[in-house]
Amino acid sequence: MYLKDRNPQIKAILADPEGSVLYNWIKHGKLEREGTGSITEGIGQGRVTDNLKGADIDDAVHVTDRNAVEMTFRLLHEEGFFVGASSGLNVSAAVQVAQKLGPGHTIVTCLCDTGQRYYAKLFSRSVLESKGLLDSIPEHFRSSLHD
Repeated sequence: MYLKDRNPQIKAILADPEGSVLYNWIKHGKLEREGTGSITEGIGQGRVTDNLKGADIDDAVHVTDRNAVEMTFRLLHEEGFFVGASSGLNVSAAVQVAQKLGPGHTIVTCLCDTGQRYYAKLFSRSVLESKGLLDSIPEHFRSSLHD
């Protein structure tokens, strides 16, 4: 990876949602699922893709849908970033890593999607209720939900 080639002290940590096999592949070398599926779309693979084969990944963090959704709404209401669940997942993973490492470290992540693409599902009160995720959003952030 480009950054690790420039600085070998950089650590690459994979953020993985529920229903994906990549967390267990990185941590234990096994293609076993964590959970049954995720509200995040387009990530959470059931296989190791060619772009990950041989990648120098140092660790993995498993992020629940509850944490990804909560962070997505925190980013909207506290920071003004209208992002999708993949970005919420990445920031949630970055927070987990920062808490594990403690003060004095630099953590970098990517805001890789926008909320507009996922508005029909991720910002729908009824969809979140049906998935048991509505209560992961603090009450004062629910004003941005639609019915």
